[in-house]
Amino acid sequence: MYLFDAEIIENRRLADDISSLRLEARPEFVKAGSAGRFVMLASADERLDPLLKRPFGIVRCGRGWFEVVIKEAGKGSRNLAGLRAGVRVAVHGPLGNGYPELEKDGRPLVLVAGGIGIASIASVVFSRNFDPAALLFGAARAGELVLLEELKKTGGGRLEVAAITDDGSSGRRGLVTELLEEKLEKWSDARVFACGPGPMLQSVQRVLQARGVEGWLSLENRMACGFGVCLGCVQEMRAGVRAKVCTDGPVLVAGEVVF
Repeated sequence: MYLFDAEIIENRRLADDISSLRLEARPEFVKAGSAGRFVMLASADERLDPLLKRPFGIVRCGRGWFEVVIKEAGKGSRNLAGLRAGVRVAVHGPLGNGYPELEKDGRPLVLVAGGIGIASIASVVFSRNFDPAALLFGAARAGELVLLEELKKTGGGRLEVAAITDDGSSGRRGLVTELLEEKLEKWSDARVFACGPGPMLQSVQRVLQARGVEGWLSLENRMACGFGVCLGCVQEMRAGVRAKVCTDGPVLVAGEVVF
């Protein structure tokens, strides 16, 4: 992991309260920024207010840059989302353990995203090739289905895409786990990567266990330090184990998490 100040290359508004920041990065950072890992960010001018950096998944990396998606939820995220190109940001990362590298044995991969969990799931689409594969994206409303067109373009014909929203504005009303159930009816031997809010992940885990499907969950627990010291993100696991989501995760094996 690295500690450095990075210049914002681009700040792109994706929705009313969701932005994409592209920041400069050294080659060694880009090489280490594998799918599912994250960074802790703060404005370089605001090291004391707010005091703590905020965690964001690495959406994708390119030559000399990396990208995160920020949903405004409090002072720290609002401040970061409002920064313009040329401003410097304090970066700590890449951190955590991402999605496992799976053997390409012909088994399908199902990607399940809820809300801003699309940032983590998108990192898989942008960095890996699986065929067949499906992206299932659930959000509160159609305006929050960010990155969807870019992901469709990147996935090309190898990626099936389906979206669902709480209010039906996407064309279908319901929960993303409904899409997952339907897909696993056809792809019973699939493997699943999922990221989203706790209740969604709990439901995903329940579906996978009921069907005996292998999967991994990327948790969105609150974090303060990002490297295992503060214990603010601890998650209860089976067999009485407590995992530090920032260092043992954020990606954990489905079926092992106690919600």
